Amino acid sequence: MRITTFVMAGIEQPDDETLSELHEEELPSYEISKKGLYTAYSLESGERLIKDEKDTWYVCTSFERKTLHEIKYGRQLFPPPYNDIPIEQLPFVELLQRNKWTPLNTHYDKALCHVIAEVEDIDSVSLDFQSRLAHADGDDDPQVAHSIHYIESKLNGKRTRFISGWESHSFATITESHEFAQNILIPTSSWLYLLYFEHFLHHKGLIPSDQMMPRLLGNLWASTSSEVTYNKELLQIKKL
Repeated sequence: MRITTFVMAGIEQPDDETLSELHEEELPSYEISKKGLYTAYSLESGERLIKDEKDTWYVCTSFERKTLHEIKYGRQLFPPPYNDIPIEQLPFVELLQRNKWTPLNTHYDKALCHVIAEVEDIDSVSLDFQSRLAHADGDDDPQVAHSIHYIESKLNGKRTRFISGWESHSFATITESHEFAQNILIPTSSWLYLLYFEHFLHHKGLIPSDQMMPRLLGNLWASTSSEVTYNKELLQIKKL
């Protein structure tokens, strides 16, 4: 199993030195329904900075992960007060501190997280583990979910499963297709889905795209939220 986590968090406006190093990226016009809603920039160090129409800044980056422990602590915005975790196990915290980027949400200690896992066979991955991926949980966290809510697609006979976390500000994509992961998911969809998710969370379930897949994801995320209505016919549910 190969696991990549994509994390995203709102930050205060970067300093002038960082702004001078930004290279604007061209967002696919068909992926975002409202012109000017987001402006994306890249840094030579690999991170993306994104500014929305209200001049709120976000940082988005990714990490290769091997264990649930690494997934859990790779999305921390601040060192956890309940455990003495070395800074090298808190890569997003280290990134924020190194660049002097200050998180906007001081009331929640985790970034939005999209976990992508490449596997040989989805059915060989236990539902419990799939749920932990969707929640970006460590193996020491209690399993609080009673089921997984997901949708699936298929490309050249290979399945991809999209799973929503429950109130966890996270979700997972598990795919059997290396081609889909390397050519579509990791370079593009990984962080676009985080943009949709951020908008979904802060705009009462609205998805800023007219495309089918983002809207299906929005319905999936709504199914594990207590605040947004959803269509049960457009997703699948499995009990843990």
